[in-house]
Amino acid sequence: MIKKRFLCIVLSAAAVLASTAFSIPSVSAKDDFKYSPEYQSSPYYEKLTAALEDSAGKSAMEKTLAVALSQEGYKNYSTQGVDIEQARADDLLWTGAELRMNAAQTGNTEYTRWAQRYIMDRDENSQYLDCDWCAIFVSWCLYQAGYNDDERLKRYYYSYYAEPRIEFDADSWIMAYNFNQQGVYYTPKAHHKLDKYSWNTYYHIDVDPFEIPYQPGGLIFFSWDASGEWFDHVGIVVDYDDDTHVLSYTNGNSDGQVITRQIDLDVEEEFRGQQFAKNSDRVMAYVEYDAQAPLKQKEIIAENTDIEWNRKGASGIKNQTDSESIIGMAYMDDNYLGSNIESNMLLREGLFTIGRSELVGKDLGTHRLMLKFDDGDVPVTLRIYEPYVIGDADGDGYVTILDVTLIQRVLAEFDPDDDGVIARRCDVDGSGLGVSDVTAIQRKIAQFDDPCHIGEEAKDFGSGR
Repeated sequence: MIKKRFLCIVLSAAAVLASTAFSIPSVSAKDDFKYSPEYQSSPYYEKLTAALEDSAGKSAMEKTLAVALSQEGYKNYSTQGVDIEQARADDLLWTGAELRMNAAQTGNTEYTRWAQRYIMDRDENSQYLDCDWCAIFVSWCLYQAGYNDDERLKRYYYSYYAEPRIEFDADSWIMAYNFNQQGVYYTPKAHHKLDKYSWNTYYHIDVDPFEIPYQPGGLIFFSWDASGEWFDHVGIVVDYDDDTHVLSYTNGNSDGQVITRQIDLDVEEEFRGQQFAKNSDRVMAYVEYDAQAPLKQKEIIAENTDIEWNRKGASGIKNQTDSESIIGMAYMDDNYLGSNIESNMLLREGLFTIGRSELVGKDLGTHRLMLKFDDGDVPVTLRIYEPYVIGDADGDGYVTILDVTLIQRVLAEFDPDDDGVIARRCDVDGSGLGVSDVTAIQRKIAQFDDPCHIGEEAKDFGSGR
């Protein structure tokens, strides 16, 4: 049972492997990195090998379920106050160093070890993840079934709640889902999680939990207290009886082990230690998926490769591309800016939107923006500016005698010119801020001829356009 209010999200890739036969090769250095010696000598490794051989040629969902069922009975081993030899005698696997963070909750499993060493590149002797492992287990099953590509797993190493939608705040540790939203079904209880995002990015909303097309291998998300405030557990569907409404699912970190359980959606009860509620209200979302061919690399065509953006504007920027990817990442001046899987960005049908919050703190001037997709990259020149009124030294939107006084005080060094803003915005004749600008602005106020466009709106790009 999950006690914490945040979970590890299932690891997935931006583009997934084609549906091919999958088998475990002979042990090599890379395999040693993925599997501990203890696990390789355990019956669970033998069952995993057999499950992958038996499911070769089947769908990703079928393979994932076969992998999960092969691990039935695997128990969490907490290091605190437990004798290692006794644990081994009790068939609890020991897979490495004794030091563990939050061992009673996270435990010492082959699945957390895999996530830490293979995905996070952490040393075997470092502390394990301070995180519940239900989603790590599902992630591991997806990986073993060939749904994930290892390099993409590392690429999308971010933090999320255990939810199938991908823009939620980070409270756990690892990855975003990469499931086509056409295969994700949200129940009414999940409604409040969706209403702050654009509805047109969802396909199946407010679906009755009894009407979801449950299939073996699909992912099922629960909120144990039925509030929907948290998606706090994930499992893999084993079976669903349309007549009795009994849903069977296999899951990790359920009483510290991998086990298949059942939930009767018709029943109103206390469940998994949580409050009295109808079980159908505990279902939050369901996900169907299958292996897909990786996107072919191409030269991405974008609507705009030279963008000017108003830092005081109400919105961010949008760029329509011909990318077929569902994952988009942005880099500014070679520094990671964010992506649609974990920040205020959206990507749908090639339209990549970067939210204002991702840009508003960036410096005025010209920046190199790189939009990265799974099928190619798009270099963009981004010029960030702020609008201003020429000759408006105090920034109130008007040109008055107060501006003249402020410019004179700056020239006399009584007042500072922070970041050179006044010099840029009040050098109306282009010769550098000086007395001639003061005279030109005074003439404008007195309604004499104005060849310097004083009082008109312009764009301040900072010191480096």
